[in-house]
Parts: sequence; structure tokens; C-alpha cells
Amino acid sequence: MLSPARAIPVIGVALAALDAWLATHYGTYGFLFDLKEISQILAWLVAGLLAARLGAPMGVLMMALGLLLACTAPAAFALDTDSYPLRVVVAAAFALTAFQLPLGAHVFLAYPSGAVRDRPGRALMVGGYVFGAVTFTLQVVFGPQRHAGRCRDVCEPLPLVDAQDLATATTRLSGFGSVVLAFVGVVVIARRMATSTRRQRRVLAFPAVAMVATAGLFAAVGLLSVVLPDEVNRTLTLAQFAALVAVPTAFFWGLVRARLDEARVSDLVRQIQYAPASGLRDAVATALDDPGMRLVLLPSDGMLPGDPASRTVVGDPDEPLAVIVHDPALSNEPALMAAVSAAVGLALENARLQEALRAQLEQVRASRARLVTAGDDARRRLERDLHDGAQQRLLSVGLILTMLRRSLPDAGEEAVELLDEMETELRAATSELRELARGIHPAVLTMQGLRAAVEQVLVRVPLRVHANIGELPRLPQAVEATVYFVVSEAVTNTMRHAEATEIRVDLDVSCGQLLVRVADDGTGGAAPGSGISGLVDRVAAVGGKLTMDSPEGAGTTLTAELPCD
Repeated sequence: MLSPARAIPVIGVALAALDAWLATHYGTYGFLFDLKEISQILAWLVAGLLAARLGAPMGVLMMALGLLLACTAPAAFALDTDSYPLRVVVAAAFALTAFQLPLGAHVFLAYPSGAVRDRPGRALMVGGYVFGAVTFTLQVVFGPQRHAGRCRDVCEPLPLVDAQDLATATTRLSGFGSVVLAFVGVVVIARRMATSTRRQRRVLAFPAVAMVATAGLFAAVGLLSVVLPDEVNRTLTLAQFAALVAVPTAFFWGLVRARLDEARVSDLVRQIQYAPASGLRDAVATALDDPGMRLVLLPSDGMLPGDPASRTVVGDPDEPLAVIVHDPALSNEPALMAAVSAAVGLALENARLQEALRAQLEQVRASRARLVTAGDDARRRLERDLHDGAQQRLLSVGLILTMLRRSLPDAGEEAVELLDEMETELRAATSELRELARGIHPAVLTMQGLRAAVEQVLVRVPLRVHANIGELPRLPQAVEATVYFVVSEAVTNTMRHAEATEIRVDLDVSCGQLLVRVADDGTGGAAPGSGISGLVDRVAAVGGKLTMDSPEGAGTTLTAELPCD
């Protein structure tokens, strides 16, 4: 079974085709008049159908008006026929003209939401349909007023009661009532426009302008009928054709403009997906075309601002993220507000998650920096303990062995060999202890700075070394220690794995950044091991970045960028 939105245009087009056939075969007003009537019918049907396709509730009302015009058209063509069935059709069409003005007023009053919401509008609508019902009954009973000479609109009426005086009174009552209804309608619409918000006036602008233009054209034609009576028929037809077709077009274009507002939500999503919460308000106000819109974040007192008709909750109604306080007219566009609310909710949630992520990252950075600092402090203490403790004890043992050698001038060959072996082992142990202490934390780094520490590393390298060390200021201890271990690890890896013949070390400070680069001419193709992975973490802990480039057969380059403060 067809729904009203599908059945009405099908029936309307069929009736319009029948009207065109009747006008062509029996009409007496001519082609332009007939074209005007058929075009008006089709304009309302097509505009209503397109509006319904857009999801606008107004679509069914607009198609209903087009269907009514199709039903009443036979009473406007002045059909010249003696056929009794056609006379019945014309009589029924004439009776239905009583509902043209009430339904037209209903369409305008319900625009754009499809429902008449204000009390004066509902009163006018009810009064219009009551007036239409009374007029319909009178027109069925007494028929149209008859005119001497050429017939006008209805040539062969079929009244139930043949009383010309009462038919004339019915026509005058219908005309007077229509004027009163139209006047009251204008007052209601003018009051609505005066009390409307900016957005409501913008939405009503298209049909209002079209209606005013139509009224102006008819007024001009009325004046022309007095000044140039011979030209009035053709001019009236052209004016009606232009104006009456423009009205449904204006209604449809107004609805399209409202839907374009919903289409702007996609632009809104793109604008606010990475915007901070402070920038949401202007973007949403632009999308809604509502300069007075307010975006209230997380009401702390639990009270929602604004009237229910002028606010939209963002997020869970029980735990809202925000409240959009907007033009009350936007409440008539629930699809638009639902889309905007969802977009704002996503943006706010995204901003909240980004803020939480930034806070967590800052905590991780601070934690890693504390771990590096604590580790370096522990290394320094251990290096100092080894230097002041175990290393000094080994030196003392060396002195004792020297004294022992001097106290035994007549020692045998076996004793001398034993002393020599002990001194050799002692020197090896002392050297290894110094290397161990230097690996834990070099004392020269603390005492003489980064340049001297790096140079000490390069002195022990059994390769050609090209060092380019610029003027280095004293840097934070964590940064200096990190650079030292980067150079040490890179040099160690080169000597162990690269099969290189030379190595180049560059240290330079630029724009508050310390750039460290260690490159060799080895075989390349190196993969990051545990040592490099540990350096990556260590460099990141002080806010730097470490990268390794090792193409096959082209050597390896280790680059670190670290902040100087």
C-alpha cells in the first residue's frame, strides 16, 4: 500500500493530466490560462515531492495543496459541455474551491516544521477550515453565481436548490469571508515575523517574499484593468502564471536552504575535530547561522541554562558534556541539532582525551627524566666510591708490593717472579677498574665537561678519527651524560661490528639544540640492538630524538638531537 507521500503525487499527476485534457477539449479561456492552472498544480506537487524526499514534513502538506488544486481545476476552465457527468465533475470541483484558501493558509502557517505551533496560528487554521466547511456546504446547495453573457469559470452549474439570490449571497459571503481570513492571516504572519528570531525570519523570508510579490502583481493587474482594460486578460494570465508558480518554488527553496544548514555539519566536523574547546563556539555559531548561540561546558551546579525549547544537551542527558543554548527556531530542526550535538560531543570528548593524553605523556616524560637523573646520580656515586674506595685500596696494595720488593733485596728468583706477576695483575686490575668506573660515569665529564670527555673516548679509538667539536657550553648533567653515552656506544659498535677504517664525530649547538652525529665508513646494514634501544629511551627522556641510518654497504650514521636547556 502506497504511503501518502507517494500516493498523493501519483493521484495529483493523474488528475492534472485529466485537467489538461478537459481544458484542451472543452475549455474556453485559452492556452495561457490553461497552462497557468496546470503549471500551478504541478509546481506544488513537484515542490512537495522534492521536499518530502529531503525529509521535510512540509512535503505532504504542499503535495496536498497541489492535489486540491488539481481537484478544483475543472471549475476554473469555463468548460463548455452539455455532458451530465462532466457537469457533475465541475460542480464537485467548484464546491471544493471552498478549501483552497484554508489549506493554503495552513501550508503557510505550518512552514517550515509542518506543524502550526502558536496559538493564534492554530485558531486561524481551525477558523479557516470551519469557514471552508460552511462555504463548501452552501456551494453544494446553491452553486455558483451566474453572470449574464459569456460564462465565467462554471458554465453549466448543478445546484441542489436553484435560487439565484441565495447563490449570489453565497458568492458574496465566500468573497467577504476570504478577505477577512486573508487579512487575519496577514496579521498573524506579521505578528509572527515581528516576534521571530533572526533565524526564524530568515527561514520565512522566501515564502513571505513570494507571497508579497504575488499580492503586488495582482494589485498591479487590478490597477491595469482600470487604466487599460483591453490588455488585462493577457496580463492577468501572465502575472498569475509567474506569481503562483513562484510561491511553491519559494517554499521548496526555503526548505532546501534549511537542509543546506544540515549539510554544513560536515564542514563543522572538519573544522572542530582538532580544535580546542575554546574555539568550538564560533564554529558552531557559524554552522547554525546563530550569532547569539552559547556553548556552556559542564554545568557545575547541575542546572541547565536556557529554556527547553532553546537548548540542546551534548552527550548523555544525565551527565552532559555541554549545553548548546540556541535560537528557539532550531528546535524545529531536530536532525540538524542532533548532528551538531554529536559533532560537538565528539570534539569535546576528543579535546578531553587529548588533554588527558598530554598530561599522561608529561608525567611519563617527567618520570623518565627522574629515572635518568637518578641513574646518573647513582653512577656518579658508584664511580666516586670505586675511585675513593676500591681503586685507592689497589693503589695501596701496589705501594705495599713495592715496599715488599725493596725489603727483600736478597729474595730468590722465584720470589721475584711472584712479585712481578702480582704487580702485573694489580696494574691490570687497576686499569680494568678505571675502565669500569669510566663506563659507569666518567669523572672527566663532571670535572672538565663534555668536550674533554668525548675527546678522551676518541683518543682510545684505533681508527682514523675526524672530530668536529664546536664550542660547547656547560649543559645540564643529564644531557651531557646522554651525549657521552651516545658517542661511546656508537664508537664501541663501530670498532666491534662495522669493519670501518675511519670514524667521524660532529658535535654542534644551533638554535638551542645540540646536534650529535657519529658516522663510519663500515659495511652498514646494522640493526638496532639493546644498546641503541636503551639510548633511544635515554635520549627521549631528556626531550631529544635519536635516529640511525645504516644502508647496506654505505656505513652507519647515528644522529641525536637534544635540547640545550
